[in-house]
Amino acid sequence: MNAQLWRRGLVASVVAATVAAGSRAAADETTRLTGEDAAHAALGGGDTAASYGVALPDLAIAHRLPSGAMNLWRMPLSQLEDGFGAPQLVKNLDYGGFSYDRSVTVAGDFADITPADDGTADHIIWHAQPDGGVLLWAVGGGGDTTPRLWQDLRTGGWSYANSRPMLGDVNADGWDDLVVQHRNYGSVANIWVFLSDGQQLGAPQLWSTTARWGADFRYLLADVSGDGAADLVMTTMATTGIGPSLTYTAALSNTVSGFNGSFPLFQGHNSAGWSFVNSRQVAGDVTGDGFADLLTIHAQPNGGVLVWLHQGYLDAGTGQPRTSPPVVWQDLRTGGWSFAGSRQYTADTNGDFIDDLVTVHRQAGNPGELIWRHVSTGAGLLAPQVIADLRSGGWNYSASREGVAHTWGMFA
Repeated sequence: MNAQLWRRGLVASVVAATVAAGSRAAADETTRLTGEDAAHAALGGGDTAASYGVALPDLAIAHRLPSGAMNLWRMPLSQLEDGFGAPQLVKNLDYGGFSYDRSVTVAGDFADITPADDGTADHIIWHAQPDGGVLLWAVGGGGDTTPRLWQDLRTGGWSYANSRPMLGDVNADGWDDLVVQHRNYGSVANIWVFLSDGQQLGAPQLWSTTARWGADFRYLLADVSGDGAADLVMTTMATTGIGPSLTYTAALSNTVSGFNGSFPLFQGHNSAGWSFVNSRQVAGDVTGDGFADLLTIHAQPNGGVLVWLHQGYLDAGTGQPRTSPPVVWQDLRTGGWSFAGSRQYTADTNGDFIDDLVTVHRQAGNPGELIWRHVSTGAGLLAPQVIADLRSGGWNYSASREGVAHTWGMFA
């Protein structure tokens, strides 16, 4: 049984038990899983040892230093964990040529990078080289955070400028994989996958030659089919008879060697206010049914934000992924909310097996930021709550980038 199906079957019993026990989960001690734990493998394989598993996500932050180098941080996003909402320094990279501006960082649960890996966020650094190529570095959690060089991509046609890395578990084995969109020619791109074997990422495999490249295309990975494997979702500004629109389509992972098909998920015309330029997309199971939902974070004329839900499901007749007509899940048109001054992610912040929305928000007249969570009830988002105040201590919204590492633990 894969992670998504396991979560779908477990969620009702966990929520019921939590309510019956007076939020038992919040009282019990949690420990993080590493590859040495049988329950970690069970997230991809269905071992009953995972019956007490719980999401313990980290917000992984790369922060630019005055020298141009960077620090790597992690902040526990689950209220079940000690240190919730408190940033912890993982690694200072003010040496060895590491550059914030010439790198992209993605965070996940990629592997037991070292024997001391403690199950906290793994950082992958996709780093530009003087010849235009790329070095791929890995920094694990725990006592040994020495960067490991996993791939030398300075030959073979690799280009930092023409590549965009992202992450997702595309083969449903419980480990995140690195997925890279790489421009081939014109507006055509390849999709390369670096599969994890639980110890490191392997050599790149070509999974698609028909992806698109350019400012009018964005990609994310989300399990829209519910089989536990991350699928490739494309957002585009498709031109229709009445002008540009916002369109979502999915290509499904076959878990072995490719992304197949083109399944339409949503199209919103500009006549109804939908805009590719004035929106961004995140994915997560915010309804708790085991299928990834799409959230459109959409700018409003007054500077505020609307959060739209496109609930994912499978068509009963065809078995193909679909999304329900969008509904507004949160109205943030007042209170100082800003589309341009915010970034959004999804993570289970309270251990109920339902993803919540997380917002990192710039502060007016202050270089720092506030980090908010919008807890999902499965039927909507509750009022935003500040979980971290980073308006002091040298934090700078414009000089940092984040990602959520979806890691796992167990109830003691």
